[in-house]
Amino acid sequence: MTMEQTPWDPEDVAVGLDREGGLSPEAEALLPALEPRALYKRLVAARLLDHRLGRLGLPMWAPAAGEEAVSVAVALLLGEGEWVYPGMRDLAIAPILGMDLDELARQVLGLAASDGERRAPALYNGRAGALSATDLGVAHVPEALGVHLGMAAGQAHANKLDGHEHACVALFGEGLTTAGLFHETVAAAVSADLPLVMICKSQLWPEGAPAEAGLLGDSVAERVKACGMWTRRADGADVFGVYQALAQAFARAREGRGPALVEVVVTPLYNPDVPAHRDPVERLRRYLDRAGHWTPAVEEALEKELLGQLDRAFDYARDGDKVGNG
Repeated sequence: MTMEQTPWDPEDVAVGLDREGGLSPEAEALLPALEPRALYKRLVAARLLDHRLGRLGLPMWAPAAGEEAVSVAVALLLGEGEWVYPGMRDLAIAPILGMDLDELARQVLGLAASDGERRAPALYNGRAGALSATDLGVAHVPEALGVHLGMAAGQAHANKLDGHEHACVALFGEGLTTAGLFHETVAAAVSADLPLVMICKSQLWPEGAPAEAGLLGDSVAERVKACGMWTRRADGADVFGVYQALAQAFARAREGRGPALVEVVVTPLYNPDVPAHRDPVERLRRYLDRAGHWTPAVEEALEKELLGQLDRAFDYARDGDKVGNG
């Protein structure tokens, strides 16, 4: 049965996980390698991290609720020796890759590192949340908006010159596509056939986009496709669809078949009118519920575990800093 589209739903996307929690045959082929319960735990962990950071009162904090499928898919696909250049809303990638939560807390709060070295707070241009984990291939977010696109292209070029079969990833929002650096990065990637995966998070505006959104009418994927780059469009509420699209892009980069751009249509969840099926956590929960793998008690235990880990990490970071400066 074909479900009626709502103004919140993107068109021209391949559906892996539908709004009622049903899997497509292509998504089912990803099982059990992409284990749904472990996937759900990562999505919930990313959501709770965002909520925890939002309560810290960090200046100009930008919530990422609704974008978790992108962070989880990127972290699962990133291989050894590969780098990701994140945006300001991509903090969850680092802990999914294995960044210690104590270290994350120290960086966010600007406290001393475990080796005693004091870091600047994770703030740039008054914006909160820029982390780096170079041992995991997570680059820092530069102070100048959009500079990380050029840095990612440079890393991809270095990989190609060195003969490494590594993908390099850059994440950004749709607003950045109006900047000259975005177009320069696309041109460089296409002309030099770079192993670069560009991930653009865009959104739909059912009541019309504000002027500051900087939209140009067509989807980002369609615009970049006209420049000669391989593109796909995915639904950010569908973690299986996002994973499938990104897996294709990663494979192209690793096989030397050139750059790719995946446009992921995400839905910010702070709007009270957002339908429940636009939430990637809720959509996967519906699948688990149908499969008999979810109950309110399971959810309560999971959230208690994850919140406990976050609280311990931030409390430990603060207490350790007090001792070090006592």
